[in-house]
Amino acid sequence: MSAKIIAVANMKGGVGKTTTVVSLGEALAASGHRVLVIDLDAQANASICIAGDSMLATLMSRGATIEGFLADNLLGKQSMAFTDAIRNNISNVTHLGEQLNISLLPSSPELRNFEQRIIYELTGKKWSWEQIVDGLFAVMKRQLDRTRKDFDYILIDCAPGISVLTEVSIRLADLVMVPTIADFLSTFGLQNFCITLSDRGLSSGAKKAAKYKQPHVLITRRRKVKVHDETANKLRNEETAAKPAFRMFETEIPEAVAVSEALGKITQFPSFSQKWGQVVTPLLADLVKEVEEVLHGHRR
Repeated sequence: MSAKIIAVANMKGGVGKTTTVVSLGEALAASGHRVLVIDLDAQANASICIAGDSMLATLMSRGATIEGFLADNLLGKQSMAFTDAIRNNISNVTHLGEQLNISLLPSSPELRNFEQRIIYELTGKKWSWEQIVDGLFAVMKRQLDRTRKDFDYILIDCAPGISVLTEVSIRLADLVMVPTIADFLSTFGLQNFCITLSDRGLSSGAKKAAKYKQPHVLITRRRKVKVHDETANKLRNEETAAKPAFRMFETEIPEAVAVSEALGKITQFPSFSQKWGQVVTPLLADLVKEVEEVLHGHRR
């Protein structure tokens, strides 16, 4: 099976984007799937949560990061492949006594400088934004086409907003997930953002031929309070529109101590169920089922 690509994106930070990538990645792996996480956020939080800071420092020192790969392929000798930067068998989490089958293509804080550098250098050569995105898309797609056979799911943790790499990820994705908290500030502009994702996903060149699927919003950090109830209902009402800007996952991830603690359990070698707790673990199983239904044509 060729891997399905899931881009996790939002214009806002702090809404559970990295938590979604890590938890969904581990839940997919616990379900028996081979998972690759690609970290495209310069904060590198997904990389730290999966690899730990010591291992990430080692990978950064070797240039085995996404910006190391892209710098070589766009500005260097073009001698580096995805596989040179992907670290396999990196998870310290187990399920049924077996290590989760998770691989990582990590990020580092240098990614932000790289994006600025590539835009500066290529615009200096009279490249348009569209040409820059097309060039990055071609590089990423070529490598992913070679890598997809080795995985069942590829999760991309995008930086907040629409960066050049986020735009590329959206074009590559079979599914765009948009985590959000069910409150006014977190959802302000969500509809426009999802419409923007539609525009980015269908724009220009060869990408026009790609089959587009609407973004799917996932409610995270859910609390049983009035404002969350009201906002969640408003979000779900979007699906009744003639042309909804997004679809909704039925599963909601609660605000729970287990979730915040899970991201800190990097070196404790917990089992999957111990890490995410009795409340969240079954919800992640529900989310995996929904994701599989969406991606394999059994739902919307």
